[in-house]
Amino acid sequence: MLSQFAFAFGITGPILLLLLLGWSIRQLQVVDEDFVSQANALVFNVALPVMLFFALSGGSLNKAIDIPLTLIGLGGTLTLVALLLIVGRLVPPDQRGVFVQGSYRGNLAILGVALAVATYGRDVLPLIAVYIAIITTAYNVLAVWLLNSSGVLRQLLRNPILMGIVAGVISSALNLPIPAVFETTGNYLTGMTLPLALICIGATLDFSSLMSHGRTIALAVIFKLVVSPLLLVGLGLAFNLGAVQLGVLFFMAASPTATASYIMARQMTSHGPLAAEIVAVTTALGVISYTFGIALLRTTGVV
Repeated sequence: MLSQFAFAFGITGPILLLLLLGWSIRQLQVVDEDFVSQANALVFNVALPVMLFFALSGGSLNKAIDIPLTLIGLGGTLTLVALLLIVGRLVPPDQRGVFVQGSYRGNLAILGVALAVATYGRDVLPLIAVYIAIITTAYNVLAVWLLNSSGVLRQLLRNPILMGIVAGVISSALNLPIPAVFETTGNYLTGMTLPLALICIGATLDFSSLMSHGRTIALAVIFKLVVSPLLLVGLGLAFNLGAVQLGVLFFMAASPTATASYIMARQMTSHGPLAAEIVAVTTALGVISYTFGIALLRTTGVV
């Protein structure tokens, strides 16, 4: 078992160190809030879409599209939301939408991708990209409904990550040639994407005023980091998915709450601080739950 924990920490340890680096340089005021905000925008609007575009454009769509994996991910997400709507009765009514969103909406495109790539290599990126496209669309539709907002189609059409994925799918389907100069530039951007994204996440962590939302945050942590991966991996086992697909399900389902949940909650509700606290706590504890989860899955021979 110790060897499995050592293997698991070999995957999650670098993620933790980059998060700590981001948090440290922010506390030491090496960077300020404006820099972190602009770096986040660079990752979300440019680097990450480019990475996913090149992951899809250079490969076969047959390897990228896994219908059973995607359907299980989608079905598991909807089941989780249904459970959260029931459990949400335990939190104040005005906090329920923020609580539910923070408990299902994972940071797939950064932490999920980073750990899956660290485990399986970059060859797994096309499979992840299509999964992210479908599940992220569901995330956005559900979030808009939960927060009583509108304009979901506009938000989806403006999502740079989805744009990059769609462009990659089109390029692959049409077998479009990519000039070497663009491919080399894309490789440079791809190489910086995940480290910069993780540093930015660490720099945005803020654990102030946690006590005022203690029960809501505790429930969100349990569902996001424990119930979600158990549910998704359990469904994957029930439908006999392969080891790589089960690993992808785990990395995606166990990912801490996405920063996008805070952005939407801040814009659409008066509970932005609660959403930020859920992001901070699930991110801090997510490295621990990831490590235990990887060790457990390897010990039991699941992945």
